[in-house]
Amino acid sequence: MSKQGDFNTPRQTTEFKMLIMMHKIATILVSFFLLATPAYAGSSFQYSKPIQTNNLAGYKFIVLDKDVYTHSNQPQLQDVRIFDDKEQEVPYFQDSSIATTTTPYSTIQDGNDTVITIAVNHLNGFGLELHSDDTFERNYVLYGMSGQTKWYLTEGTLVNRPLEPSLPKKDINWASTNRFDELKLIIHNRDNLPIDLNSVRFSYYLDRLVFKDLGNSYYRLAYGNTAAGSPYYDVTDYKTIITKEPLTQATLGTEVSTQPLPQPPDNQKNFKPLFTTAISALALLITGIGLSLRKKQR
Repeated sequence: MSKQGDFNTPRQTTEFKMLIMMHKIATILVSFFLLATPAYAGSSFQYSKPIQTNNLAGYKFIVLDKDVYTHSNQPQLQDVRIFDDKEQEVPYFQDSSIATTTTPYSTIQDGNDTVITIAVNHLNGFGLELHSDDTFERNYVLYGMSGQTKWYLTEGTLVNRPLEPSLPKKDINWASTNRFDELKLIIHNRDNLPIDLNSVRFSYYLDRLVFKDLGNSYYRLAYGNTAAGSPYYDVTDYKTIITKEPLTQATLGTEVSTQPLPQPPDNQKNFKPLFTTAISALALLITGIGLSLRKKQR
């Protein structure tokens, strides 16, 4: 004599077979979905540079260069990572120092205005000094340029009185987190002759990354990832202590570019909602059959 709940009657046997069939159908659908949908990853790191070290253990630092600033896809370098030879992330912290350089520029006249275009190569700039033997006091406006896109940075008055050194000289300073291909400085001369420039000095923040070299690994710097967020490593909490110790500089090698991983085509993007709907309907059907069986068993 069978116990309640055993599937011995013809009706119960049929319903049990239906449950088994539904389970098989669900398994087939899941398998089909996994096979039919390729594993498309998000945006990958499109650029990298080998890090050349002295192969000795200790804290090292690298100074970021024009390539990194140009190809990083994040305004504050959030997509920059260091990897070891096992493709594991290597913790680092970032700090900055101030650097100044003489930068190339070109000038044109636009009516009574002088337009000075200054190459800055995506460096994180904050100041300009115009060196001239002329005495002048001119109003100006400064823009940052990336391609044809223009950002307003600052405006004010330039003052240079070399015959009166006791009077303050007014240079150009601004605060912006954006990085630009070039700066465009427009000087309003009114009825004066254009300023005879000797040179233009550009001040910027020199960024470096500090990391611990274990002395037994190859390291590389990776960047150019639209999906990467800001990392936060424990080593950041010890930044003050580490920077008090002597650090050894490592250097960056030649940039290597890689193609980004493909994104799913539209038909693959639309396939998942259909699959989810089908599975949901199948789950409801199986649940209904299960409830029906329980009622009949009572």
